[in-house]
Amino acid sequence: MKIIKHISKLIMLFSAILIISCENEPIDSAINLDDLSCEVPTSFQASNFIDNTNVNLSWVPNGDESSWEIQYGIKGFALGTGTSVISTISNFTVSGLNAANSYSFYIRSNCSATSNSNWVGPVDVLAIDVNPNCPNPTNFTAVRSAVTNTEVNLAWTPGGTETEWEIQYSNTNFTIGSGIIITTTNPSDVITNIGTSNGFDFYMRAVCTSTQNSPWIGPVNVPAIASPTIVGTYRLTAFNTSVPTDLNGDGTNSSNQMNEVPCFDNSLLILNANGTYTADSRGVEIDLSGGYICFTDPDDAGTWVLNGNQVTFTSIDTTLPPTTFTVAGITLSTTFADGTVLTEDNGIVVELTSDITFIYTKQ
Repeated sequence: MKIIKHISKLIMLFSAILIISCENEPIDSAINLDDLSCEVPTSFQASNFIDNTNVNLSWVPNGDESSWEIQYGIKGFALGTGTSVISTISNFTVSGLNAANSYSFYIRSNCSATSNSNWVGPVDVLAIDVNPNCPNPTNFTAVRSAVTNTEVNLAWTPGGTETEWEIQYSNTNFTIGSGIIITTTNPSDVITNIGTSNGFDFYMRAVCTSTQNSPWIGPVNVPAIASPTIVGTYRLTAFNTSVPTDLNGDGTNSSNQMNEVPCFDNSLLILNANGTYTADSRGVEIDLSGGYICFTDPDDAGTWVLNGNQVTFTSIDTTLPPTTFTVAGITLSTTFADGTVLTEDNGIVVELTSDITFIYTKQ
C-alpha cells in the first residue's frame, strides 16, 4: 500500500502645409518650417502647492518630441525672463517655490536641436494662506512590507493636534488630484493590494477641520520589486510533515521524510525560460511484510507564472489543481494544510492528518 505518494507534481494625425510663393518672391526667412511640424503638448496642468514648496506639472505629448522646456516665474512674468528647466518625461515637479507667491507656468516641445513648438500656457498656481493652526505632518514614511510585498506601511508624526489625515497614492509621477484618496484617524496606516511591477507615490495631509487642511506633503516613493530570476533547476531539499513518522522502522520518528527514506533524493524541478516546467515524480510505498519500496512515475510537466513572490504551476494533467509556491531567495516552498499521511502500525495502515510542506532549493 502506498504511504506518501509525493511525486513532485506541482500538485498626426499627418498634416501637410502648402506654401505658395510668387515667382521671384522669397519665403519669409523668419518662418521656421521645422517649427510648423513640432506639435505643442496638450492637457498641460499644474497641481496645487505640495509641501508649500513644490508644484507638479503634467502634460500629454503630441508628436515625436524628445523633451520639453518648462518656463516659470511669478504670475504675470514675461516669457523669456522666467526660469527654464528641461524634462525628458511628461511629468515634472518644480521645487524651491514659495507658497506665499502665485506662479505662472509655460511649456513647449523640443523636437530637435533647432526645432521647438509654440509655447503653451500660462497655467497659474495661486498663492495659499499657510495657516499655522494646521501645520504639515512630518516624518512621513512609506515602506513595502517585508512579509507581504503587496502591502505598504505608512507612518508620520502629526504636525499639531489634528486627529485625522488624508492619504493619496497612485503610480509613480501621478498628478495630485488623480490618485486614490483614503482617510484615517491613526498616524499610521497599511495600504493593501499594491502591485509589485510598478512603483507608487504616496502623499498625505492633515485634516484639521471640515474646511481646513494642511498642504499635501510628499511624494514618498515605493519602488517596484524586480522579479526574481527563478528560471533554473531546483532540488527537493525538504518534505516536511507536521506529524512525524517512522517510515524506515528504525524506531526514530522524523518530520522531514527525506531523513526517513531515500525515495525523494535528487527529485528535481526545472523551470524553463519559456514558462514551462518539468518535475520528477517519485514516491514511497509501505510493504506490510516489512520495510518500504521506492517507486518512480512519469515526469510531471506544465506551465508556470510568476506574480510578485508567488509562482503558480499548472500541470498538463488536468486532474491536478494548480499549485502555488512562495519564492524566497533561492527557495520555492508550499504547504498543503490538513493533508493525509499514512503510516503502518503492526501491519495496520493508519491515516494521520498532517500539514505537508515541500521545499525546493535552486542548484
